[in-house]
Amino acid sequence: MTDFRVVLLGAGAVGILPAVKLLEHPEISLLAAADKERVDRCRRNGIFFNDRLLPLEFACPGEMTGLPPADLIIVATKTTGLPAALDNIIPVTGKNTIFLPLLNGISAADEIAARFPENITLKGFFLGHASVRENNRIYHDGVGKFYIGGEKTAVNTVENLFNSCGIEVEIPQDIDHAIWKKFILNVGINQTQALFKADYGMVQKSPELLDFCRNLMREAVFVAEAENISGTSGMIDEAIKVITSMPPDVKTSMLQDVLAGRATEVMAFAGVICEKAAKYGIPTPFNQQVLSGLV
Repeated sequence: MTDFRVVLLGAGAVGILPAVKLLEHPEISLLAAADKERVDRCRRNGIFFNDRLLPLEFACPGEMTGLPPADLIIVATKTTGLPAALDNIIPVTGKNTIFLPLLNGISAADEIAARFPENITLKGFFLGHASVRENNRIYHDGVGKFYIGGEKTAVNTVENLFNSCGIEVEIPQDIDHAIWKKFILNVGINQTQALFKADYGMVQKSPELLDFCRNLMREAVFVAEAENISGTSGMIDEAIKVITSMPPDVKTSMLQDVLAGRATEVMAFAGVICEKAAKYGIPTPFNQQVLSGLV
């Protein structure tokens, strides 16, 4: 993996997890791309991971002109900021650049592929304990794994890269099934926590909140079935097992956003479910309730 060039778009709660490992590899160059305002702020304040200042270099588009193209661009922005953020990596996108989106939701890969149709865009996500983000400080306990799929040669390239850095990675047989499985979990727990300002422990102890969570996920499963996603029958039960096994004091990223007064990703969850459900005539009263409460 000699002189492999990686650009990170979104050095936040998810993007920083592979970045920490990539920074330790002597033959990988890692650059974090952002707009000028964010670059200036990160250079001024730094980014800390588990209270350690990371030696992460930042660049805005005007500073990347003339740089060699990236071999891999990891996209880990919030869904709300994706369209604008993609402007920041145009100077380092070459014909052989691979995109790996790690965003929540189910739409990021399609958005990136539409913007960069000549490039290979994989599908991916992180599943594990949520990071805690406090301004420029991110905390994570190391529990979790990355899942990727798509064009085989590109998948092998990224898998080898991650393995060489000690980043846990798995290649599901059906990446669309895997993405929807996580999506359905997020539709349930992220939105329930955000709407009721309840951490995992509060949800675990409340039959009413667990029922609300199930109802959100049930609507998402109906949409998944209409979209011909395979193996949906056990997704809700599996999601409930995850929810009831999580540490009680953990807050999802969506609840963290609500408590911090940041914009949430509700449109990537309830918004997408309600939009798709409308095409199939599927009622979505619970996801509509979330939309009304969080938009």
